[in-house]
Amino acid sequence: MKKNNNYSEHFLSLKDYFLTQESFELYKDPSSGVLKTIPQPELLEVYYESEDYLSHDDSQSSLFAKCYQFAKKWNLRSKKRLIAGYAQKGKILDIGAGVGDVVGVLKNDGWDAIGYEPSEKARSVATKKGVELLDNTDSISSDSIKVISMYHVLEHVRDFGDQINQIKNWLTKDGILILALPNYNSYDAKYFKQHWAGFDVPRHLYHFNKESIGIIFQDDFELIETKPMWFDSFYVSILSARYQKRKFPFLFGVWIGFLSNCVALFSKEPSSLVYVLKKGL
Repeated sequence: MKKNNNYSEHFLSLKDYFLTQESFELYKDPSSGVLKTIPQPELLEVYYESEDYLSHDDSQSSLFAKCYQFAKKWNLRSKKRLIAGYAQKGKILDIGAGVGDVVGVLKNDGWDAIGYEPSEKARSVATKKGVELLDNTDSISSDSIKVISMYHVLEHVRDFGDQINQIKNWLTKDGILILALPNYNSYDAKYFKQHWAGFDVPRHLYHFNKESIGIIFQDDFELIETKPMWFDSFYVSILSARYQKRKFPFLFGVWIGFLSNCVALFSKEPSSLVYVLKKGL
């Protein structure tokens, strides 16, 4: 993968609107288009400690949480279809497995599915569902995994270059990597600017667009396909409207999410994208 990133261009000033209201900056590497959150706190765990962080908690019952759960179930079906379209059943690793939904669905469908999740809280929720997740990756052997999925995970990784090298090592020949990432070139990102929930600093340490993914993976992987995640625009836009303190954030967010998807039909720049990559030589 491309190395020696130089984050020299100031891109945006923003805050952790979700939790702490602390200020951060985004700097851009002009050669790859990757954005970096600065500063990057040493103790990131404290920035996830909220009952409103829905990917680590299934217990919330608000309207927004119910919409999130509906979108998650829809995305689970889409993930299963997508994975089945690129690989025969075998060993699959879900990195950043959250509360274990993907692993559980794939196990039930006949896959040898394992999941890695660093959050103790999320692993505990998964255990209650009957899904045991790894708290480290020490037991994963080289050339042993047919498919690796990382849905909204790579942006949380402190050294994504090392992570990509590790993934390449784990995958079998012609193994498949499936990524899902927010797209900072989308209409909703440009509309909400510093309030765009897809930036989610400092939990998101890096930020990507289609071009940057093509560049950082070009040496080790072949990009086979990109697919939009249509529901993400609504979820992200509702949160963003909250951060802007709109009077009716749910309705306003749904409207902007709808507009973003309409624009994406022509621009091919949706709020979030799924990337399907095949391991190279």
